[in-house]
Amino acid sequence: MRYYGHFEGDQQTYRGADEVKKLREEKDCLLRFRKRVVSASEVSAAELDAVDQEVLVLIDRAVTKAKADPKPEAADLLTDVYVSYP
Repeated sequence: MRYYGHFEGDQQTYRGADEVKKLREEKDCLLRFRKRVVSASEVSAAELDAVDQEVLVLIDRAVTKAKADPKPEAADLLTDVYVSYP
């Protein structure tokens, strides 16, 4: 299931009032995975929380690095966009 419309600005008038909220609460694959593995004692909630925290740190570092890197040159605009066949 998707949480967002078909395009930016899609008002999603084809959905019920609380449909997306219900999807997030009941069908979110990560929440369902978490519930299943914790209830089966495969992984603890604390271990999953630690993974979530580690991922947030990695994302923050990547965003900080990307913002600090120099902007690409105009000549790089089409680099690695098209495949060159022999």
